[in-house]
Amino acid sequence: MTAAVPFSRPERPAPAPGDAERAPRELMTLPGATRDVRRWRLVELRLGGGWRAGMLTVWRRPPGAAVWVVHVRWAEDGTVDQGWGWFLFDPARIRQLPEPAGPPPAAPPHFGHWQDAVLVPGELAGTPDPDGEDGCWRLAWLRAGGQWSSALVTARRRPGPELPWIVHARWGEDKQAAWVVADPSALQPLATAGNSATEPTGPEGDGPAADAPAPAGRSGS
Repeated sequence: MTAAVPFSRPERPAPAPGDAERAPRELMTLPGATRDVRRWRLVELRLGGGWRAGMLTVWRRPPGAAVWVVHVRWAEDGTVDQGWGWFLFDPARIRQLPEPAGPPPAAPPHFGHWQDAVLVPGELAGTPDPDGEDGCWRLAWLRAGGQWSSALVTARRRPGPELPWIVHARWGEDKQAAWVVADPSALQPLATAGNSATEPTGPEGDGPAADAPAPAGRSGS
């Protein structure tokens, strides 16, 4: 990739000291079967000399390797740095973001109990904006199945002037997708990620070197 060749992708910025290390091509092209574990989990990634929020979507153990490689996306395609990459897992440079904290709203309709995001049937979601202004790309926490799930918002829309905003979200290792009401008590977009992260874990929840995947259980965590 170079900016000197017409119509080529922009040159990838040089890594800063302390950045997460991109997986070398030699490791990613080893012969043999790879072991992939799909787990959607919101993380913060050391990139460009700072922390950037992203979605860790795949853990990979290359054939014969003793390390985990992870796939992290932090922006849409087409950005200067592609918006995604494969990285050697290092808990000091890739770490989980904590789920939303605090008590559920005391006012109705919650009355002190968390409620899932309200799904909107496709036929009630309205028509797409002809100017393409529906599109957006935002990482968020989504309340679904009685728990917080790591989610990706890909569109937003207001079906009518008197109706609430709705967004199209994907979660649960990309197995669930729906229009949901943009209620901040059940859908919380990520702010700029700071340094407050939980202890990092591997795909099974007990460290990157763990061997057997856990049952599907909690989606997106």
